[in-house]
Amino acid sequence: MSGFKMFFSELKRRKVINTVLPYVGVVWLLLQVVSVVVPLLSLSPLVGTFSAVLLFALFPVVLYLSWFYDLTSNGIVLTPADDSGTVTPLGWKNWTALCGILLLSCSIGFSYFQQVRSNSLKAQEGISTVKVADSIAVVGFKDQSPEQDQQYLAEGLTEEITSLLGKMPNLTVAASGSGLVLSKQGLDPIAIGRRLEVKTVLTGSVRRTGDQLKIRLELLETEKGHTLWTETLQRSLSDVFALETQIARAVVNLLQDNYLDQSAISNHANTQSVDAYVMYLKGREQYRLQTTEAIKEARKLFEQAIALDPEYAQAHVALADTFVLLSEGKSEFGVLKADVAAQLASQSLAKAFLREPNMAEAFAVQGKVFEFEQQDDQALAAYDKAISLNPNLAIAYMWRYQILYRLGRYDESLASLEHSYRLDPVSVATLYNSALELSLRGLYPEAEQRFLQLIADFPKSPWGYAGLGGVAAFQGKLAKSIKYWQQAHLLSPQNQHFKSNYISVILRLGMVDQASRLATESDYQNTLLLQSGKYHELFQIMNFQLAASPDDGWIAFEAGWYQVLIGDKQKGIELLLKARTLIKESELYGMPFCSPAIELAWALQQRHEAAAASQYIQQCQQQLNNAQIGNQVDWELDYLGARLAVLTGDHQKALQQLELAISRGWREWWLSYDPLLLALHKNDKFKQLQSNLSLLMAKDKKQALLLFPDSPSQHTSTQQQ
Repeated sequence: MSGFKMFFSELKRRKVINTVLPYVGVVWLLLQVVSVVVPLLSLSPLVGTFSAVLLFALFPVVLYLSWFYDLTSNGIVLTPADDSGTVTPLGWKNWTALCGILLLSCSIGFSYFQQVRSNSLKAQEGISTVKVADSIAVVGFKDQSPEQDQQYLAEGLTEEITSLLGKMPNLTVAASGSGLVLSKQGLDPIAIGRRLEVKTVLTGSVRRTGDQLKIRLELLETEKGHTLWTETLQRSLSDVFALETQIARAVVNLLQDNYLDQSAISNHANTQSVDAYVMYLKGREQYRLQTTEAIKEARKLFEQAIALDPEYAQAHVALADTFVLLSEGKSEFGVLKADVAAQLASQSLAKAFLREPNMAEAFAVQGKVFEFEQQDDQALAAYDKAISLNPNLAIAYMWRYQILYRLGRYDESLASLEHSYRLDPVSVATLYNSALELSLRGLYPEAEQRFLQLIADFPKSPWGYAGLGGVAAFQGKLAKSIKYWQQAHLLSPQNQHFKSNYISVILRLGMVDQASRLATESDYQNTLLLQSGKYHELFQIMNFQLAASPDDGWIAFEAGWYQVLIGDKQKGIELLLKARTLIKESELYGMPFCSPAIELAWALQQRHEAAAASQYIQQCQQQLNNAQIGNQVDWELDYLGARLAVLTGDHQKALQQLELAISRGWREWWLSYDPLLLALHKNDKFKQLQSNLSLLMAKDKKQALLLFPDSPSQHTSTQQQ
């Protein structure tokens, strides 16, 4: 007998149909009763839906049980396992299968009921799903107020709605900053959506008349440019936060199958003060300019917002953010000391967390504070928390990239950078950092193109010029680098990072007169005296500093190094070894030069303390190996390799590394003075490399002088020509 016939024969023997039919009848009867009772008692239609779904979900369970049990006049009895009449109790496998069928049936039924419930609730509110979409951008709203003076409000609403939407799972939300920038460039919403690679775009206009807000909304799909939904809402300005949540909730309900009720999206960090809100939005307007001057102005406006409403949690977070950005550092705006910035930011964050403990932006800023305090694990945990609260918070991914990169977790860092770039491709931070990453990998044309895009998108921002200045310096094009740093400094003269890099590149070409006009701070005094050849004055100052701070290892190291370069070599070695006892072990291996450990190793070799020197050399070699894992193209690392090779006696490798460093852009005036390379000075290859470097730097210096038409050196050069 075939398997098919045997199965039907068994169904007949077990009387499965006889058992199932009564259940079907009961289901039909119950549904008839429900259909009458629900409208009679004015119950929700969902009661009938739930009853039907539950009864149908139980059908597979009844069907399974009917295989093992029969309905008889004596009740429910166990069906014999075969024709012999032997009754076998159900084993654990049977009960496990029953539980599995029950769970599967109930999960399918629950999913179906949720879908029906969602559609029903949407229908009650006049909402229908217009498109199942997983990505959206909120394009900058237009200001249509009579006085045309409410653009800060329009942009603020754009940011707030974007932030609310960003908290939704399974919805990719492009950063508001990118949409705002592209809007100001005159691109239409569809073009913006396509550039940001999202499926839908929310746009509209804002009109404020007195205390009344009128917002016109339009939801568009980017593939064909069709309008999916339009709406006009009018509220008083004091109800703006409820209006924002209403818009965000409506958009999610329109785009996705699930239904969000009124409690699903909310902003608990708001304020009851309209004046405080307006001041906050004006602060955000300044914040978006991303210059030192604008961030300082934003700080003042956020402080005024808090003065108007001390309970305004969002303003406390924004203020903390400005403290972070105003700290000293390569990617910050360089006005406050890092420890001061961290303390001020922590105070503001504490007030914010007290009022609203679950703000994604607050955790992101807290992560940055932890970084300042060198608490890397806590910083990463804070960034992860921020991302869990708002999976679309681009800046959290950006800051997470920076710390992961610094920790040597390159694959994770690049993934975080790419995520940030996808969410916010038209922002100063993402464009700058992604371009910087390209330059570190030696992809200079691609990096330059992205920095040029930054300038095109943000013509008033200094960061594009700063990036180009860095790329040019990486390649050894110092005159070109000076030109770009000069432009960055002009755009943001208060930014100490730009100024220090500008002066640094000038000094690399030995242009002391030009550097002196800019370097008015005492920090540059010793370097200027060194390059000016005023050694006696330099050593007088260093001796005073040593006497004033005898326990400062870094002063001892600097004084010792100057002595080694152009003074008393033996005295310099003594000072270096003194510095060794004063500087913390954790601070000895500063990359990319592994300094001061590499210089201390040389000093120890001069004293014939080979074992102690070897420890430093091995650690520096390990640091170099770790740095090279990141696929960086860095002449600083090549130069470190050359110095290490000399210390280990491999002169051939040292020359190869030095040649590689120069070919990649290493340009420093002090090559001939470096005592670590003294063993190479008589080598013909070294002499040739030294000569080539001098010619390259002389050519660059001639071009760079043209950028300073009013300098004495330029007049002298012109007269000689």
